[in-house]
Amino acid sequence: MKTLFSPFVSARYGRTALFDNFNRIARILYRRRAYAKMVLHAARRRVPLLDLIRTQFPFLLPDAGVPPQVTVEFTNLCNLKCVYCTNPLGLRPRGFMSVETFTRLVQSIRDCGVDRVRVVGNGEPTLHPEFARFVGELARSTRYLSVLTNGQWRSDEVVYAMLNAPVDLIETSVDGMTEEDYEKSRIGGHFNTLLENLRQLQEARRELRGSSLINIRLMLRPSQRAVETQLTGYWRQYADAVMPQYILKRPQLDYDEDVYTGLHLAAQSYPKCSLPFKALGVNWNGDVPLCSGSATQIGPPGLILGTINHDSLRELWNTQIMRQYRAGHRDRQLEKIPICKGCAVGC
Repeated sequence: MKTLFSPFVSARYGRTALFDNFNRIARILYRRRAYAKMVLHAARRRVPLLDLIRTQFPFLLPDAGVPPQVTVEFTNLCNLKCVYCTNPLGLRPRGFMSVETFTRLVQSIRDCGVDRVRVVGNGEPTLHPEFARFVGELARSTRYLSVLTNGQWRSDEVVYAMLNAPVDLIETSVDGMTEEDYEKSRIGGHFNTLLENLRQLQEARRELRGSSLINIRLMLRPSQRAVETQLTGYWRQYADAVMPQYILKRPQLDYDEDVYTGLHLAAQSYPKCSLPFKALGVNWNGDVPLCSGSATQIGPPGLILGTINHDSLRELWNTQIMRQYRAGHRDRQLEKIPICKGCAVGC
């Protein structure tokens, strides 16, 4: 049976495996080892405690005056075609963030005093020709910088760019623990390249006496429940922490084999989403959407608040639309969150 301490749900809708990705207490307890390491690491970097609490429990706190975290998309180009990712659909025009847009973004991050910046998005950030320069500049502009990568880089320059910046948290997403399992999910990826790059990252960190935390984001399917401990143990040799991530069904994708369905998605209900309370995303072209899920909910480019090319992060964070959606989720006023019904992204 489902309990307060487990995100898994024993009941099934037909043959669908259900996952309660909105039970925050269960998620934290289930991933407590990885969460503990990352929270302690961020605390040592003097990230305010309230910002860390807001990451998981934003409804307990008043709305922040500036974005607690900014996510940055250097590019939405990718060198892989993962079977459960929306990137291959090409929902938005593709490109690289320009130096001019990046410069405006960095200035706004500094003006707002944003404590955490996460380089992520709908592409692979290490492909950007200015990757080294950009992460170095961001590291000097915020307390805590993280980068999420697929680990398929072809040059050791990427490793040294991240460690010398320094990037505080380096995250790599993986599948399975064999060449076959990895490459059938990550089309275009090479398992041996991934392992070699992770080894090089560890060796370079020792060489430079770096303090970056390395985290593996382990993508998991229902069929892997029985071997999850084995999978986690395998990847611990390559990282300081291993964080399980459960692959959820995306209505926009044909791929629905061996994936979890979120409880709210199965019931076509409205999630109580924390994204509008804890992060603001900036796309490669400077557009700032309400959230990362809006493009799939209402079609590309999504619900755009404005652009960093003309607006500040503070202005964008406090737009009428953002305030409306925060109020709607906080107080369960569903008429205020019309695009959120059945969203598979929000959490």
